[in-house]
Parts: sequence; structure tokens; C-alpha cells
Amino acid sequence: MEGRLPGTLRHTPAGTNGFGYDPILQPDGETRTCAELTPEEKNAISHRGKAFRALVPVVRELLG
Repeated sequence: MEGRLPGTLRHTPAGTNGFGYDPILQPDGETRTCAELTPEEKNAISHRGKAFRALVPVVRELLG
């Protein structure tokens, strides 16, 4: 499984949420960096959020 969050790396960091590259990554279609998004907004588009949501049916099947 592969996850991606396409975007542009900005030269100037912005925002205080998140960690790592969040202050310099501006997701495609967004005017803010990942560090400027709310946790809910970031979760909706992040590669980690997408990966965990994809795991839900797999775990349900294993536990079912």
C-alpha cells in the first residue's frame, strides 16, 4: 500500500500545528501549509489518515 500527499514545498515555514515538514508543505489545492490546517483537515488529506482508513475494513475482516 502506498500513500501520498501531493503538494509544493514552500521556502518560508508557516503554521504551528504538526511536525516535520508540515510548516513547509502546501498541499495541492490548498493555500495553507499542513501546519496551518486543523488536525481534522490534515487527517482528511494526509497519507497517514488515508492509510489508517484503508486498514479499517481489513481489520474488521480479520476480527470478524
